[in-house]
Amino acid sequence: MLSTSTEAGKDGATRSVVGTAKRALYSGARLLAVWLVVFAVLGLSIEGVARLIFPYVPPSVWDYRGSRPPAYKNSPFFSQDFIQESRSHQNWINPKDTRIIYPGDYSGRWFNVSEGIRRTVGSPETAERRILLIGSSTIYNAEVPDDFTIASRLQAILKDHGIAKIQVLNFGASGVNVAQQLERLKTLTIAPRDIVLFYDGTGDAMQGVFYANFDGWIVGENRKQLDNFIARNRPGIERLARYSRFFNWLYAKSTNYLPEHLKHPDQIKSLAAESKEKLLKGLLETNAYVHSKGASFIHILQPDLFTRPLRDVELPLVQNHFLTMEGTEPALRAAHDEFKSLTGSLTSAGVVAFDATNLLNDVTEPIYIDFAHTNELANQRIAEFLFDALSRSGTLAGN
Repeated sequence: MLSTSTEAGKDGATRSVVGTAKRALYSGARLLAVWLVVFAVLGLSIEGVARLIFPYVPPSVWDYRGSRPPAYKNSPFFSQDFIQESRSHQNWINPKDTRIIYPGDYSGRWFNVSEGIRRTVGSPETAERRILLIGSSTIYNAEVPDDFTIASRLQAILKDHGIAKIQVLNFGASGVNVAQQLERLKTLTIAPRDIVLFYDGTGDAMQGVFYANFDGWIVGENRKQLDNFIARNRPGIERLARYSRFFNWLYAKSTNYLPEHLKHPDQIKSLAAESKEKLLKGLLETNAYVHSKGASFIHILQPDLFTRPLRDVELPLVQNHFLTMEGTEPALRAAHDEFKSLTGSLTSAGVVAFDATNLLNDVTEPIYIDFAHTNELANQRIAEFLFDALSRSGTLAGN
């Protein structure tokens, strides 16, 4: 009986311990549930307040373009598939021990690149002469399909004027300056009757003034200021920023920075003056090099969002630093002030040069997709300017 009683006592104690554990577990679970509810309410409250206070900021260039902004409203090619291919096809190559940048090969519906040259629609199968159209991303034109690049529109204009034996080649590359353009040019074969046409200015202004980096853009270098965590987890963070207004605000704030030198107007002005001198030197060297090959050289100083006063429809472009980084406007405006004399200096030195910075001033429709890149309407206008420059320079004589 004593043994039985003892065992019963043990069973009771065990049940008591188990019961206590269950009650503690249940109590802990209830406490956890209460805290989860508190955090959920707090999170929803923060999100609600954020939605009332903070406007939504497209967390990437691609989110903005995918929203069909004003510059794309009448674009016949616009679709989400086009935006996706525009993003995914870009693969910029930087050969070892060079500053050269060129696009990797790609074959797609809207974008085609072969041997570092983007496809020019309507290019003649056999050509007697070539126009080597060289510049930064504003010549590459990733914002439009092959048909609507400046190179393709220029090719079409040549054809409309009965010039069928001149081939336009698109040597655009993202972010390059004149020094990089010349370095790439020296790797190309230039025939005696070729025409080398540089369309640039904004890239040199960005590299020289905004980045204070006269060596030029090299893949992955310009935005080292971004925290590595953000760089490594960007897709996931962007996804959160699309759906949560609080994370949208937090992401925008944490990735917005102003380079230290852009906080000092005297440094901005000094860098702008130095950028102009380096640009002039690079173009004079290019002109001499091209002429040594028996070819013709033309320089066009390009427009961008800050070569004229902003329009109301363009304000969202400068209010979103994913489209126009903070400090870009003062950097570019200071550079443009210095660059005003560039075309005159080139002309005085015997270089065929034209200033297109006022070309788009009278265009009332939205044409800018960010601070530098344009839609198909502007590209057509730019191509017409290039044709006029070619005609006025006499380089098309005799086709």
